[in-house]
Amino acid sequence: MSDHSISIVPRQSVYTDKEIKVKEILEWLISLDIIKPTLSDCVLSSNDGYEISNGAKLVSTEPEYLPFGLGANRLKIIRERQVFHTGQNGIEELICPSCKQDIANEDWDFLSEWGDNKSDNLTCPLCNVGTDIHQFKFTPELGFSDLGFTFWNWSSLTDNFIDDFKQKLGCDINLVHTWI
Repeated sequence: MSDHSISIVPRQSVYTDKEIKVKEILEWLISLDIIKPTLSDCVLSSNDGYEISNGAKLVSTEPEYLPFGLGANRLKIIRERQVFHTGQNGIEELICPSCKQDIANEDWDFLSEWGDNKSDNLTCPLCNVGTDIHQFKFTPELGFSDLGFTFWNWSSLTDNFIDDFKQKLGCDINLVHTWI
């Protein structure tokens, strides 16, 4: 069995006041008993995750599959710029918002603008138009931000929980599923 995750990622390259927002969301998740209140070693190779708690059953579409007995069953909060990707699955389609062309098979150097923190834009290699990375359509869905909430080995999350999370963040999100 391989590990998998679900990441909730703001559709913002730079999330303003992210430490305040992280504290607020942690308090919310702890108050609902979705996660335990202290950091633990429930993370693959580190102790910087929040272990799953009984309230998680209320936010899962398949609570019987939640990883209560699994060592890697945490919420990990990412606070640095990163691409939230699908792991073993590649990009099937990448549509430029300007020229509407699929650029998934082009040279991927154009992604370094964002990855190197030089810009929040990507410049399409076909039409040479620079556009905010969040305007491009990635299939499967990816996330690009300096903030993300990754639930390791949790079963699917309910739409209500995702909507509540989105409301707490105050912006649109990407929901990224990863398999490793």
